[in-house]
Amino acid sequence: MIKHFIALGFITGLTFSLSAQTTFIIKGKLKDTSRNGEKLTISYFNGEKKVYAPVLIKDGVYSIEGTIMEPTKASLSINTTKEERKDNPWVTSEKVEFYIEGGEITVTGLPLAKAVVKAPGKSQKEWLALQKKLKPFLEKEKSSWNDMLHATAKRDSVNKQKFNTLNETAKQQIDSVELAFLTNNPASHVSLGLLRDKVTTKSLAEDKEKYAALYSPLAEILKQTIVGKKLGEQIESAFKLGPGKESVDFVLNDTLGNPVRLSSFRGKYVLLDFWASWCIPCRFENPHVVKAYNRFKDKNFTVLSVSLEKPGDRKAWVDAIVKDGLPWNHVATLTKEDMEKIWQLYNIQSIPMNYLIDPNGKIVAVYLRGEALQKKLEEVL
Repeated sequence: MIKHFIALGFITGLTFSLSAQTTFIIKGKLKDTSRNGEKLTISYFNGEKKVYAPVLIKDGVYSIEGTIMEPTKASLSINTTKEERKDNPWVTSEKVEFYIEGGEITVTGLPLAKAVVKAPGKSQKEWLALQKKLKPFLEKEKSSWNDMLHATAKRDSVNKQKFNTLNETAKQQIDSVELAFLTNNPASHVSLGLLRDKVTTKSLAEDKEKYAALYSPLAEILKQTIVGKKLGEQIESAFKLGPGKESVDFVLNDTLGNPVRLSSFRGKYVLLDFWASWCIPCRFENPHVVKAYNRFKDKNFTVLSVSLEKPGDRKAWVDAIVKDGLPWNHVATLTKEDMEKIWQLYNIQSIPMNYLIDPNGKIVAVYLRGEALQKKLEEVL
C-alpha cells in the first residue's frame, strides 16, 4: 500500500515536547570486512517526516546520527548476498528492528536478524521482552513462508496449501501475543507502535469496533503523541464514514477543468474511487473497476474517480486514464490545497481506497477490492 504515513514523536522521561529534538547515534560493527563498500539503510519516523538514510560500511563498521521527537521504532536493513539468495531468491534484504529514545545505540553482528542491539530507554527493554515471547512464532511464520514459496516454485499445490495453513496459524499466534502485550501495557510506546501497525484502511473497514476498543484504554500521554492523535482520527473517521453514514460532499475539477460535485450523482449508486497515476497497486486494481463498471453501468451504477496527484501533474493523470481505459467521471487534486482538503474530508490513509454510495448519498460499503466490488454490486443491484 502507498501509505499516508503517520508520524512518531519523541518523549524523554515523562515530559512531552512536540518540537524538541533528541539526538541519537547508532554505532554498528559487523565483526568482519566482507561487506565493505556496501550500504545499510536506516528508516524511522521523526515527527511527520519518514526518514530513510543510507550509510556506508567501512572497515567492518558504520555510524548513523540523527534526531527524533518521541520514542520510535527503527529498522536497519541490508541487501542479502548473491550466495544467500541461492536458496531463497525472493529474500532480497534482511533487517533488525529496535526502539530509539536517544543516546548511543550499538548494533553488533551480521546477519542483522541475529545482531545484538543495545539501546538505552524503557521502550527497547519492552521491545526485547516482546520479541522473546514472539520468537517461536516468528520462526514458524518465516520457515512456513519460505516452504510455501518453494512449493509454489515446484508447482506443488498440496504442500503449498499445507504450508500456507501453517503460515496463517503462525500469524494468528503472533497477533495473539501482540494483542496481549498491547492490552497489558497501555502506557508503552511499543503498544502504541503495535496498534499503529495494525490499524490500516483494510482492518478498520473490517472491524473498526475492535480497534476502537484497543485504542480506548491507552494512556492519555500516548494519545497526545503525534501517532496517538492520528490513530484517534483514523478510528473516529472509520465510524463517521462507515456503512450507513452520509457521504461527505466536495467539488473538484475534471480533466477539462470543469467543477464536479459528488452530490451531483444522487439518484445512482456511485463508487467513489481514490487512486493516483503514480500508485502501482491502484493501477493493478483498475481492471477490476473497469470490469465492474462495464457490467453494471446500465443498472443505475457509475464511478467517480478522485486522483490524488502530485500538484500540477495533470499530464500523468490524463495519460493514466487513457492507458488504463477508464471511461467514467474523473477529478483530481492538482493543488496542495485540494490534496489537503480531500485527505481531511475522507481521512485517506492509503490508496487504492473506495466507498460505495447509494442513490441517497449514504455509504453502503468501504474498501471493496478485487472481486469484492462485483459481489457487493450484485447484492445491492
